[in-house]
Amino acid sequence: MKFNKNLIAATAFLAIAGVAHAAGPDPVETNTLNRGESIASNGYTFSDLSGSGTLSFSKSLITALNLAFVAMQAVPEATLNISTSKNASGAVKYVSVSAAAPVTGLTSTFDGATVNVLSVQTNGGSLQTVGKNTATNGPGSLSISDLKVDLTTKTIYADIVGANGVGTLNDYALWKYDSISGPTTFSLDPHAPASSGAKTLSSTNTLTGLFLVNAADVDNIFVKALNLNNTGRSGINTVNTRSSTNTDGFGSITSNITVIATPIPEPSTYALMGVGLVGLALFGRRRAAR
Repeated sequence: MKFNKNLIAATAFLAIAGVAHAAGPDPVETNTLNRGESIASNGYTFSDLSGSGTLSFSKSLITALNLAFVAMQAVPEATLNISTSKNASGAVKYVSVSAAAPVTGLTSTFDGATVNVLSVQTNGGSLQTVGKNTATNGPGSLSISDLKVDLTTKTIYADIVGANGVGTLNDYALWKYDSISGPTTFSLDPHAPASSGAKTLSSTNTLTGLFLVNAADVDNIFVKALNLNNTGRSGINTVNTRSSTNTDGFGSITSNITVIATPIPEPSTYALMGVGLVGLALFGRRRAAR
């Protein structure tokens, strides 16, 4: 009985390819996990994204808000946490302000062993409105929402809606941050068996030192939208002026994020190897039977 040499070679190749694929490194994949969804990548399923990002206003920003008598309200899905006090004349002043928005998207790379977070998206923000007063020329409003933090460029993007001709600016590069604390990479067991169970990836990160990407946006966005006069402009310009006593800029962002990583079987790899091995075994049996 004659054997087809090409068929034998092809069968052997399938077995070798299966072994090589099973043992070789996984490709680096870039994925975006959205809230309420799941994605499969390099032997894992990632799901159950949850958490929030909280923008805490700096003292200098709160001073500028008080100067212009700015009223604030939340932009869904964010919630505001505001503490106030009254001065000697009975006027209400902000003491602390923060806006917490749910995390709705997380983009990362994964090579089968290490998750490296690239960006985080939140939904919601705050709306500031003013009337005519000693720091403004008249009514104005400015909404800043849906922040996206890009860790590769240290840039914070936002959706902006401003009055007085500012209009709508989507995914606008608004701030740069100076530093970040907390983990942004996570290790997983490469090709872990499904029986090992799910692993929770969680982190708390704080971004500090938020200053405008473009200093001209003091005038182009804040002064224009809120209709600030020279007094009001001085207040917001101080917020964006870096100094030994002003390292916070507009404030800080603290995020708490959780993702579930669940290992999944890799049937395709072992099926490929199995087909090749079965084929070789059959050839061996037929040859022995001669």
